[in-house]
Amino acid sequence: MPESDREVVQQLKAHKEELAELVTEMHFERHPELDRRYGEEGRKKYYEDAIYHLDYLEQAVRVDSRELFNNYLGWARTMLKERDIPNNDLVDNVVILREAINKILPEAEASALVEYVSDGLSSLRDSDVEDITFLHDGDPLYGEAREYLDLLLAGNRKEAAQLIKKLVNEGTAIKDIYEHVFQKTQYEVGALWQTNQITVAHEHYCTAATQLIMSQLYPKIFAMEKNDKRLVACSVAEDLHEIGIRMVTDFFEMEGWDTYYLGANIPDSHLIESIKENDPDVVAISVTLPLHISKAKNLIKKLRHHHEFEHLKIMVGGYPFKVVPDLWQKIGADASAGSAYDAIETANKLIEH
Repeated sequence: MPESDREVVQQLKAHKEELAELVTEMHFERHPELDRRYGEEGRKKYYEDAIYHLDYLEQAVRVDSRELFNNYLGWARTMLKERDIPNNDLVDNVVILREAINKILPEAEASALVEYVSDGLSSLRDSDVEDITFLHDGDPLYGEAREYLDLLLAGNRKEAAQLIKKLVNEGTAIKDIYEHVFQKTQYEVGALWQTNQITVAHEHYCTAATQLIMSQLYPKIFAMEKNDKRLVACSVAEDLHEIGIRMVTDFFEMEGWDTYYLGANIPDSHLIESIKENDPDVVAISVTLPLHISKAKNLIKKLRHHHEFEHLKIMVGGYPFKVVPDLWQKIGADASAGSAYDAIETANKLIEH
């Protein structure tokens, strides 16, 4: 990261709480009806939202990507719209954020941040909210994926497991079930939460049920003939999402790799120890939330400092890398992959060179 950007990040971190307090105060001064509508709890929520805006802004600056901040604002707009909060409310809040930055931060650092915020405002005003769905009629296993999701949303985990068992018994490839049923329904569950159609409890139930059903396929997955390739895989520290990287790991297992899946929220030191113990060809690191990008960057930097890992290939994946295609280069990885199939192909190419 250039020295100028490093100073911007330092100033932003040092004044983050002060900025959030000022944004909240200014917003409620300009919209006195908010006090009547939401009261003190509303002020706390606006403060938390301001911190969230600033956290995403910080990550965008760290990797020099306005697109990352713009994407976050688009996500927030959709989420708020489905909760009957008008787009103008978010726009006003971001306008005030820009003013607060100019009031509190030194001129040079404020100017740099204002460019990001202004670009984000333009993206909010120039684009429309789009319908979000990951299940499309005509896709492979569309009907099965829709039935599977409906069963989980109704709390019928046993019936959902029976559906998957039936598909396997009928000869459907497990990889196809992973890609077209498990992966797409997990994306759809996230979209349903974002658009306020299900609760967090529904989301967690669907994820936990899918993980359990995946585990019931392991006798077949781990029976695959092995080659001499090894993978260590995990989610970055503090990232609690694991189902995506677990699916990727299972794909490698089905391709004959020896895999060592470390789970979610793995401390850097534990990952380093596992690499020393297992001597993998590739390490796969998952980042689900953009807020954890800097943790992945710092982790990769640590790995590069170990001389015994000189030939180790590092692959990253997750939502942020779909938003910003060259993000993997900015954080020092060797490659990224957008799907489990891509991950297999990419890993093989990495170790061939």
